[in-house]
Amino acid sequence: MKKNISKAGVLAACLQKQEELIESFESRVNESKADTYSHNQSASQSEDRTAGKMELLNTYRHELAFAKSEMDFLKSLDATIEHAKAEPGAMVITNHLNFFIGVSSEKIEVDGAEAFGISTNAPIYKMMEGMGKEDKFRFNKKEYIIEDLY
Repeated sequence: MKKNISKAGVLAACLQKQEELIESFESRVNESKADTYSHNQSASQSEDRTAGKMELLNTYRHELAFAKSEMDFLKSLDATIEHAKAEPGAMVITNHLNFFIGVSSEKIEVDGAEAFGISTNAPIYKMMEGMGKEDKFRFNKKEYIIEDLY
């Protein structure tokens, strides 16, 4: 049997990764602002790069706002709640991978066990949504069996 992974530990790791993402986007926004609002000094004085710089700045701002909204969502999850079905805040242990339903994240390691954060918009979540222990679903030609939920 697989080693259960601490849901509280996974949530804490997701919050930390999200904070790092927010800090990265804040830095990009600040750098992009400085670059966008500085005088254009291109080799060709007829070339104006302001429009492209504004587009990039707006993209960073949008991504920052999205990262902050995902942080708010993560903060609303309670790791102490036991879940009987695949839903936000649940730890889903399958025969292949462990998933924490919250926001998308890279692989998370807690006490020697691994999990992946998945968003409620993720295609794999749509396949397992509402399922319980011992339920099966297929994703990318692979059959998953939910071995545990909490």
